[in-house]
Amino acid sequence: MEKLRLLLELARAEGRSAPLTLKELSGRTGRPASTLSRWLRELEGRGWVERLAEGRGRRLSERGRVFLRSLYLELGEVLEGRKELMRLTGEVVSGLGEGSYYLRQEGYLRQFREQLGFTPYPGTLNVKLNGSSREARELLRELPGKMLRGFRTEERSFGEVKCFPVRIRGKEAVLVLPLRSSHTEVVEVVAEERLRDLLGLKDGDRVELEVGRWE
Repeated sequence: MEKLRLLLELARAEGRSAPLTLKELSGRTGRPASTLSRWLRELEGRGWVERLAEGRGRRLSERGRVFLRSLYLELGEVLEGRKELMRLTGEVVSGLGEGSYYLRQEGYLRQFREQLGFTPYPGTLNVKLNGSSREARELLRELPGKMLRGFRTEERSFGEVKCFPVRIRGKEAVLVLPLRSSHTEVVEVVAEERLRDLLGLKDGDRVELEVGRWE
């Protein structure tokens, strides 16, 4: 809990012309500088804090910001009963057919049927996110979802995929997030039917995804 307080103080200090000194952090947290120095090293080891150039103190890292935002979302659900995690906005774009290839793999199809209760249409709706939604997308990596395990075939290996329930234009669907993908601008959505046909969507259409939680 006290290390969380330390992270919050670093977050509050963002935008300052100079980083907080150990003395200032000690005054804000009520903990001795020697203890804070040890905690900062531990948080740095977890990737939540990063050291500034030339040893001029430490600051909250992007991973640390993601952690605090994900904690905020989870607390909102627990304390305020919020069911919706976030809203992602963007525009429909064409993919390269990769989604169809992955969704035809029995290793994934079996897990869709067992964990999510349906067989997805063999293709994804691709949504290119706007700037703020790209950042929000990264939070999903830190939040609990239903996990499809990776597997191996004779040809290649397939990675883990985290799934979240979403609503798009009133239709229930599933957002699939391949955990080893390097793409941060586009999210993929699947359903039992082809969403482009079901919702009358075409490239360039603006859409909003309401991301929720599994019961």
